[in-house]
Amino acid sequence: MMKKLAWKMWAQSPDWIKIILRPPLRLVRWLKFYLEFGFPPPPSGTDLVGYETLLIFIERHNLLKVKGDIVEIGAFLGGGTYKISEYLERKGSSKKVYAIDIFDVRADQTMCTRGARMSDIYADILCRVGKGCDQFEIFQRVTRDCRNIVTIQGDSKRVEIPARRICFAFVDGNHDSSYIKNDFCLVWPKMSPGAVVAFHDYGYDLPEVTETIDYLLSTHSEEIGKRWLDREKHIIYIQKSQVSR
Repeated sequence: MMKKLAWKMWAQSPDWIKIILRPPLRLVRWLKFYLEFGFPPPPSGTDLVGYETLLIFIERHNLLKVKGDIVEIGAFLGGGTYKISEYLERKGSSKKVYAIDIFDVRADQTMCTRGARMSDIYADILCRVGKGCDQFEIFQRVTRDCRNIVTIQGDSKRVEIPARRICFAFVDGNHDSSYIKNDFCLVWPKMSPGAVVAFHDYGYDLPEVTETIDYLLSTHSEEIGKRWLDREKHIIYIQKSQVSR
């Protein structure tokens, strides 16, 4: 409630106040992130989800103790990929981050309930953040110092994941139903018992995503342990059962 009120007040503030307050607010956010996670945040605008919530979930549920690496389907500009990579480094983990993306903002033609195509939304963000660079250039720049990232450039329907096992996967790629099913089937067989796959945009403005995930939950119910829903971030976490049923 307080966060919504703060955003409303900010939106109603005169432009001259916003111009004055932006630099100190940016510095406060930078320091807050650094103090909490122990490494600098990525460039502004390169993480649309807010991967901090994933890091907190991984930490809370001790997922680094589960066998396997981390897979990300849908890296976009690399800010989130960078956060996972740096988090693993700070934890002294030898796990790798397999980042899968086609790196073409035109690829996702799914339309949200607001009447906008995802491709148009991504193109607009790229235009504002990229300053003339293409998506892959920005990703490479953001993650250039990360030594534990394996970048897989390609359509997720046509790639293979080199990892033998997976401890955590985050899916935020193409939002078409066929891709949701494909991406689930791409990671699920390699997930260790107790591992978790998380999907973004569940219960939000892409109904097809929610319907498809509900279908997958139903058809794989006997293989699923726990599930968690982050309503604020529109993320559903699905744990692979730790015991055979």
